[in-house]
Amino acid sequence: MKLITSKTNLRYLINFTGSAGFLLMGQRKNYFFTDFRYRALAQKLEKENTRMPFTFLELDENFEKNFKKIMKGKSLLEFEDHDMSVASLVSWKKRLKKMDIKGVKWKAIKNPISQLRQIKDEEEIKALKKSQKINDTVLKEVRSHLKPGMTELEVAWMIKSLGYKNGAEDISFEPIVAFDESSASPHHQNTRKKLKKNSIVLIDMGMKYSGYCSDMTRTFFMGKATNEQTNIYQKVLDAQLAAMSACKSGIKTSKLDKLAREIMGEHATFFGHSLGHGIGLDVHEYPSLSTRSKATLKENMMVTIEPGIYLPGKFGVRIEDMGRVTKNAYESFTASPK
Repeated sequence: MKLITSKTNLRYLINFTGSAGFLLMGQRKNYFFTDFRYRALAQKLEKENTRMPFTFLELDENFEKNFKKIMKGKSLLEFEDHDMSVASLVSWKKRLKKMDIKGVKWKAIKNPISQLRQIKDEEEIKALKKSQKINDTVLKEVRSHLKPGMTELEVAWMIKSLGYKNGAEDISFEPIVAFDESSASPHHQNTRKKLKKNSIVLIDMGMKYSGYCSDMTRTFFMGKATNEQTNIYQKVLDAQLAAMSACKSGIKTSKLDKLAREIMGEHATFFGHSLGHGIGLDVHEYPSLSTRSKATLKENMMVTIEPGIYLPGKFGVRIEDMGRVTKNAYESFTASPK
């Protein structure tokens, strides 16, 4: 049996979005347990055509009897080690001991659900496209409202409120809004720093639609860019376009990362993160587009491509698109100009 506890994986498999529940996956039958608060939702999902058909069993006074019946004759219980804490695992072992279920070996799931989630189906791709479309619309509106004197925090709040206004159900992550030297910190935390007449602006933002995330970064200039800023921007753009051009099914992610760094030349020293990552129900999913990654891209994977150069104390530039890997190319879903 496999014990699925990850909320993201429960949404992927059976479309459950509640805060409490777990799935027991067997070779022939699957059982979903949740409490009375989600009874109506679980009964509804049980009848629907979810990825993983299941039988709903309530977490009530019959739980131990039902669980023991399912586990009868089973000697192995696989669990999601990336999701379950040590404390939770200890608690589960005590739970089985209390139910007098003996001889069960606990083992990490060999092929986690996250591997299934790498390849997106048609409905997932539609949701991801819509999510990024909202993201593009919001950035366009934000840029039209930017003016000197606004703070990073104000712009971040604007991104969030415009996201809801344009149909997003949530943000993928807290927006990163970085002015001037703050843009040299890849994961800058927003402050009350004010926008100036000639500021460089880096905005990294994402929206959620039907549970699916978007992710985009754009760097632009409020006034005239210096020669150094222009040169660095061009290097990052060249690296991104080259990686996007080479991106297709069958290529190793490490090769794309290496290509981007080669184009940056000596400035690759100031590119401290990976070239990109998978994206879906989570904003960061498998695969990683890093030098150390052993992953190979496959058709209908969704990945970001986001090179950056960050000059400490001066400024940083990052440009990020998200898109679909196809047989022979990379289909970017990001429409915002660069």
